[in-house]
Amino acid sequence: MTPPAPQSLRLARADGLDRLALMPRPDVLILGGGVNGVATLRDLALNGVPAALLDTGDFCAGASGASSRMAHGGLRYLEGREFRLVAESARERNLLLRDAPHLVRPLEIVVPVQNRIAGFGGSVTRFLGLSRRQGPLNLAALVGALGLYEAFGIVRRSLPRPTVTLSRKRFPRGTGADVAAVASYYDGQIAGPEALVFEMIGEATAQPCAVAVNHVRWAREGGMFRVTDPATGREVVLEPRVVVNAAGAAIDRVNAALGEATALVRGVKGAHLVLRHPEFHARLAGRAFYFDDGTGRMVICLPVGDCILFGTTEVETSEPEDRAVAENEVDYLVAAAQRLFRDIAVGRHHIVALTSGIRPLQAGDGNATQAARDHALVELGIGGLPVVSLVGGKWTTFRSFAEQATDRVLMRLGRPRVASTADRPYPGAAPLDAAAVAEAAGLPVERVETRRRRYGGLARDVALHCGADADTPLRHAGSYSRREIEWLVRTRMAMSLDDLVLRRTDLVFSSGIVRPLLDELAGILGETLGRDAAWQRGQVASCLADPRILFETPALEAAE
Repeated sequence: MTPPAPQSLRLARADGLDRLALMPRPDVLILGGGVNGVATLRDLALNGVPAALLDTGDFCAGASGASSRMAHGGLRYLEGREFRLVAESARERNLLLRDAPHLVRPLEIVVPVQNRIAGFGGSVTRFLGLSRRQGPLNLAALVGALGLYEAFGIVRRSLPRPTVTLSRKRFPRGTGADVAAVASYYDGQIAGPEALVFEMIGEATAQPCAVAVNHVRWAREGGMFRVTDPATGREVVLEPRVVVNAAGAAIDRVNAALGEATALVRGVKGAHLVLRHPEFHARLAGRAFYFDDGTGRMVICLPVGDCILFGTTEVETSEPEDRAVAENEVDYLVAAAQRLFRDIAVGRHHIVALTSGIRPLQAGDGNATQAARDHALVELGIGGLPVVSLVGGKWTTFRSFAEQATDRVLMRLGRPRVASTADRPYPGAAPLDAAAVAEAAGLPVERVETRRRRYGGLARDVALHCGADADTPLRHAGSYSRREIEWLVRTRMAMSLDDLVLRRTDLVFSSGIVRPLLDELAGILGETLGRDAAWQRGQVASCLADPRILFETPALEAAE
């Protein structure tokens, strides 16, 4: 017999719309459901501030869902003298490793170096701000940077110390004779960045004062906001006291919709390749490699599931919805990948998907690679309403950036801070007795352990929802079951097939995506949401045309 589902299980988005209607005058309205906006909602909710978050698309669908999946201090930012950012990032990395150990884990990063001294003068002039010309990586500068990097991250540090080897013995074979030394240091890898965002949404909306809703439209009408659900036509009117603009690359567009033109953001689009290449994956041996692309620009590759994430490019764009990846960007990354292990061929046929997102950097001069990565709060009075824009930022610093935004809002509202997110474990960090949960749910321990790797302590809720009688594996992705997909749709508000594929599961990086799997998932999604067969076919067609899900579909299906 299937155990009863937890009491909290319900169609969360419909519940969110109901709750939104019951709080017509929230203190704070957050526009944008990326990691910074969601972290701000969490902080406000834990401080008892009535707050509503709206996203016109899906949560985590912009730059937050197209990151390098790392929690890092930003070693390369030292050359640009961004010391405050590096110190903040290293501290936040250490907090994530401790407070979200189920999703953030230590990652060794190997740096092959071709030059021991050559190029050191250029590194010094760039560090002093006397030059912006890129130059080759050299060991002397790297050793100095690693020493400074360690000093910035010393508080709460639990990672191994960096090492430098003046021989090629630690570097894998077949890489050519031009590697003079190898350095190794540690940062954090975020196994499930989107999952961490949904944990924060769950923690925030568990407070009665907070609500988050995706796939809605909004329009400002004086002091009011009219919110519309396109799926049902339902409307809700809100009258907030403060607005937080966390729209990422669309910050300036949102401010214009609120009533004032701004030029706060510089959009820099970054793309990654997702490679399925077993030989290359085995050579990585669980490590990331950070290396010179041959022009003085650094690229990184790291294992993610059964795949390799390789990036990134940097292309300026003024269009917040621009997700296209040009052919020359793909060619550049493939060529760079070929430089690392020269005895392993890498070609376009190894690409199974792409990621693409726009970093909302602060507006400024210089090329995209050298643009500052720091963040800033910009407060404006637009039509008599305080609007706080969250400009810039990087994944690792989301908690501290949200803390700064919350402090600004609390000051504006005249309320004290009563809770802190620093040193607060994330929900999935809760302990889990896999054997006890397996017995209660009537499942094999292995199924619970698989879910622990995805959800941490929240695997208990998933297991109890699935139960032995209903935990039927998907035909084309057996590590997931139909009931688990239903749980993701209901509790994590998936409204489209790409929501489910890209941001609720790790299928792109694990079993891979094929047409029959999309059909299967669309059927479960459609039945859960009450959508007909025509809608399901449209969803599948959309995903088949999306290179973030399937790259060069005909070649992939032929290989299947």
